[in-house]
Amino acid sequence: MADIAAAAGVSKATVFHHFGNKRGLYQALIADAVIGFREQVVPLLDAEGETEAGLSAFAAAHVERLARLRGTMRLIMREMLEGSPGSLEVLRSGEMARNFSLVVEALRRGQAAGKVRADADPGLAAFVLMCTSWFLFQTAAVTRRHPDLAVTATADGYAAELARLLYHGLAPRPASDSRKHP
Repeated sequence: MADIAAAAGVSKATVFHHFGNKRGLYQALIADAVIGFREQVVPLLDAEGETEAGLSAFAAAHVERLARLRGTMRLIMREMLEGSPGSLEVLRSGEMARNFSLVVEALRRGQAAGKVRADADPGLAAFVLMCTSWFLFQTAAVTRRHPDLAVTATADGYAAELARLLYHGLAPRPASDSRKHP
């Protein structure tokens, strides 16, 4: 706590007064990251225009946010993977589940507007969209050096390919489809 207070330019007592204890500071840090994701990243899926472009913007912003908040994101991941029932309280508080539901709802709105296939499972699409970014974040040092994963070298390249793959799938395009994709 002393190091945190010194880095913030305040006294240790001020930190304790504001957060109560180490757990309070920890919870505030995680809550800020989760709420920030909802405010900064989730709205990109509802942007006017092409759904594929929205998916790409979302994925790029998500990866960039994970990298920018590396320490906090590692805390969240640790809690998700190793946390005790008591330590998972912050993650179960509803904020992370709410964020996920907002991503799913954005995809459902895309379905209602005819921009996303009606038979696609929006929950699974949201899961794939978010989990691939988390995995890339966790393994970037290795993944980005693998010759078969050159597309992960930049957040924008990764995001564009992920969005294209999610939106168009793996099925071959009919010969009459003149759109150019790598």
